[in-house]
Amino acid sequence: MSPIEIIHLFAYDGPNIFGPRPGVLLRVRCDKNRSKRIKAALKDGAQFISMIMAYLDITAEADGDGFMISANFTTPTPAVGQALADYVVAGIRAQALGDEEWDKDTPLFELQKRRRQEALPTAALRLVSEAQRRNAPLLNRPDGKVQLGYGALSWAADPAAVTDATAATLPWDRIGAIPIYAVTGERHRSAVVQRITAQLRTAGHTVSAIDDADYAATAALLADPATTIAVIGLQTQGILRRGLAFDRCTQCIITDLQGECPVEAADVSEWARAVGAPMLVSSGPAIFNAADPALALLKEYAPHGIVSHDMGETP
Repeated sequence: MSPIEIIHLFAYDGPNIFGPRPGVLLRVRCDKNRSKRIKAALKDGAQFISMIMAYLDITAEADGDGFMISANFTTPTPAVGQALADYVVAGIRAQALGDEEWDKDTPLFELQKRRRQEALPTAALRLVSEAQRRNAPLLNRPDGKVQLGYGALSWAADPAAVTDATAATLPWDRIGAIPIYAVTGERHRSAVVQRITAQLRTAGHTVSAIDDADYAATAALLADPATTIAVIGLQTQGILRRGLAFDRCTQCIITDLQGECPVEAADVSEWARAVGAPMLVSSGPAIFNAADPALALLKEYAPHGIVSHDMGETP
C-alpha cells in the first residue's frame, strides 16, 4: 500500500456539501493514521503562503489495512488551497518513502507567488466588502472579472479598473439577485426543469433554462446580462466537485435520489447532501418529491423546512 494516495481533491468555489462558504476537500487513503501530520502540514503551509484557512476539520476511519482520512476547510482562494493540499500529500509521501531529493521549498514559494497574483487589488477588495455589506450577490467568473449581482441585475469589471471611487458611482439599486430556480436529482430533473420553464413562460416571463449544468455552465448563465429568470438543472457531479455558482436562489426543487451513487461522493450521505446543497441558500422551503422516500435523508438539513410535492413515481 502507498503511504498516502489521493482519492478526492476538490476546490469548491461556492456553497457545497460542507457549508455555504468556498473551500477545499482532501480525501486520502493512508497506510496508517496520518491525520495529525496532514492537519499540521496544512496549517503550516497556509501560514507560509499567507492563505486564509478556517474551519479545518479532519476525520480518520479504518479502511481495510489502512485508513481513509478526510480534511475539509474554508478559504476564499479554493484553487490555491487545492494546490496546497496536493503539495502536502506529495511531501508526506516523499518523507514516508525517504525521498531525499524531493524539493520542499520551491513549490511553497511558487504557491506563495500564486496566492499573491490571484489576490484582488485593494480597491477591488473594498468594493467586494461594500457589496457584502449591502448583501449584493457575488459571482466567481472564469474570466477573472469582478461581478456583483446576477444576470440582468449584474455589474462586472476588470479588477484592475476598479478604483476607490467606483462604489460611489455604482447603481446599487439595480444590482441584485434575479429569480433562480435550482433543480437537483437525476431521473426526474430534466422533466421538472421543462415543466417550471413552461409554467413561467406561460405566465409571460422571459426565462433562461439549462439542464445538466456544472459550475461553469451555471456561472456563464448568471454572467449573461440577458438572463432575467434562471431555471437551472444542476449536475450532481458538478456540485460534488466544485459546489454551487450562486450564493442564493429563489427555490430549490429536489426531484429524486435515484441511480448510481456518483464516484465523487464518499457515500450515500454525501450524495444526498450534494443534491440538497441549494437548500442552504434558498430563500424558502425546499420542494421534495413526495414519491421518493430516499429524500428523507435530507429533511434534517433543510434550514427552511420542506414542502412535499408529487413529481411522479421513481422507477
